[in-house]
Amino acid sequence: MRLITFLLTFLLILTACAAPAAPQASPSPSIETMEISAEATFETSLLATEWKGHSEGILLYPLDPARGSALPGYVPIPLGGSYFHAFSPDRRTLAIVSFPNDSPSYSANGRLVLIDLKAWKTRQFEPELNGWVTAMVFSPDGTRLAITYGDYTNKLAIFDLQQGVITAQEQTISLVTRLKFTANGEALMLYMMNHQGTEDGMSASPPQVLLLDAADLSPRWSAELVGVRDGLYPTDEETTSANFYEPGRAIYFSPGIAFAPNRDALHVVHADSGQLTTVDFEAREFKTLEIHTELSWFERLLSLTAGVAHAKVGDGTSKQIAVSPDGQFLYIVGVHNESFQDSQGNIQMNQTPLGLEIVRTSDGSRTAHIETQAGELSLSPDGSFIYLRYWGNQYSVPWTEVFDTSGNQIITRKAGLYASPALRMNGEPLLVSTYSLAENSHHMSISQLEDLSVLTEWAGPGYIAWLTSQ
Repeated sequence: MRLITFLLTFLLILTACAAPAAPQASPSPSIETMEISAEATFETSLLATEWKGHSEGILLYPLDPARGSALPGYVPIPLGGSYFHAFSPDRRTLAIVSFPNDSPSYSANGRLVLIDLKAWKTRQFEPELNGWVTAMVFSPDGTRLAITYGDYTNKLAIFDLQQGVITAQEQTISLVTRLKFTANGEALMLYMMNHQGTEDGMSASPPQVLLLDAADLSPRWSAELVGVRDGLYPTDEETTSANFYEPGRAIYFSPGIAFAPNRDALHVVHADSGQLTTVDFEAREFKTLEIHTELSWFERLLSLTAGVAHAKVGDGTSKQIAVSPDGQFLYIVGVHNESFQDSQGNIQMNQTPLGLEIVRTSDGSRTAHIETQAGELSLSPDGSFIYLRYWGNQYSVPWTEVFDTSGNQIITRKAGLYASPALRMNGEPLLVSTYSLAENSHHMSISQLEDLSVLTEWAGPGYIAWLTSQ
């Protein structure tokens, strides 16, 4: 039971932190520059972290996108062995929870660092955060920070940035994986996966959503998302804690989850079925819709009497979603994994990509399905482009496709790029990429948004992670 809690928490932290996977000392990279701009300034820089070995840990610094090197005149800020970060709404402040050790079994003595980015100055606090951070978010006015963390127990804390103290703290019944303040800053919206239902760690109950008062964390509303499955489930009643790690004994489901950008709502795309659940925190209700092909008025009339078919699933399905800036559309990709035994008796895994789906949030209608092998996606800040990514394993070269949301088509694809949007300090977007083919072989690049043309690229033993707001 505790093992499952720890593993789930740690996997979330690895994803959120983007901390280096290969702790190697990093000499200056060999830069291949396609275009050199005018002298870089802090406003035109990107924020990056680099692992400098166990003696120095992770260092944060502004990076010149044209040269792929640290901006001179800024002393790197140490972030310990691992970290979790969040930007304030105005992107003037960066909050970092850092831990002195990068070991997955060591999550004590987390310290909170607030960085005034323009001044490049830090304020440090010791809030006694013991346990990996699973979510962290600023209030809309930037004066408070909500943090969920824990190892064997899960906690939620409100940190007042002006006073420098925790003003409210409560234990949560399960692992919080999504967290956001309401638009007025008066309440907190939480999504919790319920993996504490059974002694063997199997999920027994639906995930929960909560609406808490942001001042004292008292409950305002809660609901179980009946029909949503998130976590690990037995394939049959005979499965026990002794064998559920064996292939075929358990099924994992990881739904696509994202808050709406324009209202107090949460979208959940089911991993085990073609359904969409939307939680309206303002109305304090949720509804589930079947995702269906967009129909004519006559087809909609006929469909009123149609039955519902449910898809079968295998060893595991995960989905990832992004919401258009106007909140009207969901962009969904996913991967279905199914194990099999080869002729030598070894367990192998088949991966089936689910393609890109575009779904209208108001009624669940599918407006488009685009064939792609991608299993991950990111949305450009203005919603014009979707970046579809695929990386099979550490020995294969990843690729990125660009989907034009206005033209409803994939317009370009580039191998050797694992691209995500990042913002310069002045707010201008670029694409950044990092991937590794070996323990000491890391490839970094910075590209243009539309055509993936490379501004700068380099390779070397030093691992750089980009600090993005997505």
